[in-house]
Amino acid sequence: MPSPIVHTTLGYVLYRFVRNRAPENFNPVYLSLPLVLVFAISVSLLPDIDSAAGVLIGDFGKYHNNATHSLLVGVLVAFILAVITRLLVKSGFWFWFVVGLAGYSLHVLMDYFTFGGRGVMLFWPISAERFEAPVKLFYGVRWSESLLNPVHINTLVTELVFVLLIGMVFLVIDKKRTSAGKNTRLSNSLE
Repeated sequence: MPSPIVHTTLGYVLYRFVRNRAPENFNPVYLSLPLVLVFAISVSLLPDIDSAAGVLIGDFGKYHNNATHSLLVGVLVAFILAVITRLLVKSGFWFWFVVGLAGYSLHVLMDYFTFGGRGVMLFWPISAERFEAPVKLFYGVRWSESLLNPVHINTLVTELVFVLLIGMVFLVIDKKRTSAGKNTRLSNSLE
């Protein structure tokens, strides 16, 4: 499974895509970060909540990457989170549902594309079958190894390259938007 580095990065990517579409009728004064950013990153990390039981019980593999790594569970979780967020901030249910479902699904799909895992139960509770992608994108964390094991260097390097690539894409996009904005202001001032 990818580490929280990849899942957090994809939560940020989701935020970048939806931030300008967020409902305007809420003002979360209790947060110093935008609520949409906190929501997107939190929901992109949420499927790994099952690891808490594994840590407490002492058998990580028994609980991690089971029911919480299902796209169908993601629909239910997105619905519940959308209802709660709608009630708390008094804004659009569908926006929060779509962001919740996208963030949750991105997490499950990234785990699907990881080396050495046991696959994900994409359609639990309908099926307990585990699915793995034929093409792998991430080396992933080996939870059976200690976190200080050198095998995790591969994970760290590949995930940092992924984060750098995402960062470079956003730098290019932001630079193009900035220069397009300057050109528009210049042409407006010449008129």
